[in-house]
Parts: sequence; C-alpha cells; structure tokens
Amino acid sequence: MKIGTDGVLLGAWASIRKAKKILDIGTGCGIVALMLAQRTAADESQISAIDIESGAATDAVQNFSASPWPMRLPGHIEEVHLSLKQFASQESTSCSGFDLAVCNPPYFNAGDQYSDASRETARTLVSLSRDDLFEDTKSILSDSGRFCLVLPFEQAESTISLAREFGFCLCKRTDVRSTPNSRLKRVLLEFVLSQMKDSSQMNDSQIESTELVVEKARHQYTKEYASLTREFHLRYHERTDG
Repeated sequence: MKIGTDGVLLGAWASIRKAKKILDIGTGCGIVALMLAQRTAADESQISAIDIESGAATDAVQNFSASPWPMRLPGHIEEVHLSLKQFASQESTSCSGFDLAVCNPPYFNAGDQYSDASRETARTLVSLSRDDLFEDTKSILSDSGRFCLVLPFEQAESTISLAREFGFCLCKRTDVRSTPNSRLKRVLLEFVLSQMKDSSQMNDSQIESTELVVEKARHQYTKEYASLTREFHLRYHERTDG
C-alpha cells in the first residue's frame, strides 16, 4: 500500500493537545504513527500502533526502526500485530486511557474484488466494521479522549450519526477538495466522548468546521495544504523561498 494523501492529512491534522497516550488504529506502513511521533516529545507521549494484517505490521516495524526515532521502540512507539477488538479486550492498563486515537479506516464494502488478500483486508470493511470501530475505540479512550478519522466525504453524515449512537460528539470537521472546482472528496472528523460536552446544547455552530483545498493545479499545492504538511515533505525544505 502506497502512502496516500489521506494518511498525510490525518497525521498532520489530528490535534496532539494533551495527548500523552496515542493509538494509531490500522497503522499500515506506520505513516500516521510516525508523523505523530515527529510532532510529539518522546518524554511526553507514548504512541502505539496496531494492524490486523501481518505484512503491514512487519512493514510498520521496519519503518519505525529506520525512522529518526528508533530509540522510542518499543517504549514509546509500540507496534502490536492485533486487531482493534483484540487490543481493546486485553486486560491491561496499557490498553486503556488513551488521550487520542486516530484511524484511516477501510473504505469499501465486502464483495469488492481484489487480487491480493492483504490489500482486501486493508481496503474493505471485512476486518473492521464501523460499529466495532466506535465501540472498541470508546472502550480504550480516557474520559477526555479524542478520536480522529479521515473518510470519503460521502460517508461523513452516516458516520457522524453512528458515532452519536456510541456516545461520541463531533467537535471538529474539515472537508477536503483535491482542487478548487472539484467535488468534496474526503472529510476529517474529530470526536470527543459525549460527557465532555453537553450534547443537549450542541449545534452545528459550535462545531469547528473548515474546508481545505489540496492543489491549485496538478502538483501546485495551496498555501493552506503546504502550511499543514510542510514539516513532513522534503520539497518544502529544499526551497529557500517558502
């Protein structure tokens, strides 16, 4: 699986405020976990990353070890070859009380055809239903924990409704377009547990809502996207004019 814009957006966008324990669900090659490691201090944050697919877990371990933060393995960046449900069911204090969980989840429905079984696991809902995602994530979050997702735009409203059923409240949203005139393609969502908000008082005006355009034209990135992701792209550091 190649690194895509979705993971980069999530790793750069997710708020790390007061995030001492962080979990990357379905880490894949580990890109989001590594971005969060880059953004946080080793003595302040513990980052765990899990993936049900063994090949992805192996890739993540290799990438973590080759990163500028190998000394944070396994004490701070901890790769676990487990499903989210297995991880959440472990009777261990290390698997609860997370301040932040992030996920670039499977997008497509079961039944789509793939020639590669590991790619099917990574891209379909066979291994991680949305119900399980919210139920199990809720069980590992602290009372003040936050949950950040990147999704296809078309899944935004149904996901927000489902999250509400599991006791989550939307507090931040960014809709993403590839170019100024293209349709909305992705959405970034941040949820908190409902006890952190008086859900009876919540309305759309209280949700931090923005829109992000990635490119002005092919390979010409907007100032907003560059500002969000510049610490993770070499192209911004190879130029002297910003």
